[in-house]
Amino acid sequence: MKTKYLVGSAIVSSLALVAQSSFGALFSDDFDVNSTASWTVNSNYGAGTNAANFFFDYSVVGIPSAPNSIGGSTRGLKLGANLLGVSTPSLAGISVSPTGQSFTGDYTLKFDWWHNWIGGTTGGIGNSGGGSGSTQLSIFGIRTSGTVANRAGVADSVFFGADGDGASASDYRTYSSEKQGGYVVGDGHNTYAAGSQNNTAALYTTLFPAGASAPAAQVTISPTTQGGLTLAGTAGFRWHDVEINQTGAIVTWKVDGTLLATLDTSSLTNATAGNNILFGMADTSAGAGTPANIFEQLDFTLIDNVNVIAAPEPTTAALTGIGLAVLAGFARRRRD
Repeated sequence: MKTKYLVGSAIVSSLALVAQSSFGALFSDDFDVNSTASWTVNSNYGAGTNAANFFFDYSVVGIPSAPNSIGGSTRGLKLGANLLGVSTPSLAGISVSPTGQSFTGDYTLKFDWWHNWIGGTTGGIGNSGGGSGSTQLSIFGIRTSGTVANRAGVADSVFFGADGDGASASDYRTYSSEKQGGYVVGDGHNTYAAGSQNNTAALYTTLFPAGASAPAAQVTISPTTQGGLTLAGTAGFRWHDVEINQTGAIVTWKVDGTLLATLDTSSLTNATAGNNILFGMADTSAGAGTPANIFEQLDFTLIDNVNVIAAPEPTTAALTGIGLAVLAGFARRRRD
């Protein structure tokens, strides 16, 4: 006769408590309720040029519910820069941070990300150059004061950026208070996993295969710019699961589980200014864009389902692992 073992409820309860305390949520916002009052908006130009909408229904431009949304929600944070599509004295940019938040120690910032852009009037989004002025950066980062408009050329933080159209020599970027103009390949402290910042690198073409299309609702809005398919290595017109992780002095950026960049902050020449998080959009040129009348509708960054999650204490993580091993052992015995 084989002996069967039951897992005691006390063991299960203890492990549940350990898991809850070890992997605690420090902050979250799914934007399903208008949380405008809980965020600080930092912009180098007024609302007519840059804007943030914390309760945007992105289904109106044909975008499906983000992968981590519950119940098919289509509300999210919409960010836009240089919405007028005109020439500006300096690069337009906007960043937003949850008011009064401060995150220290080891943690992970997780969220859903979509980058939307305007195609060319002759080649649509299949045009490698995109539309005139379409190349802008979705940006996201940590260690900001929460009171500075982080953007291309200005950083009081660590942030990462990516365009959607592949029309820059540097489509994937790392910025910090040390390198406010961005790190190039080979710069000390930062490493690009692809060994390149250009969308044509193998890591990017594998992660972001060619063939995404603008939603049908956008083709209706602008059939001359939103037709066609994206180039390989470009992140636009898809939802992506993004993680920015801080472990000690090391900050990493992952998209859909793939490491894109690693920054060692242990010896930055200029220190970061705070411990808040940020999301934003930044123009990469000061020139005018065409057609200017649809920039606000079609050139934007979407962020949804933001979570800041504390890393487990090392001892607690070890105990959790031991507990799970015990549970696995009991389960094996029950099958005998």
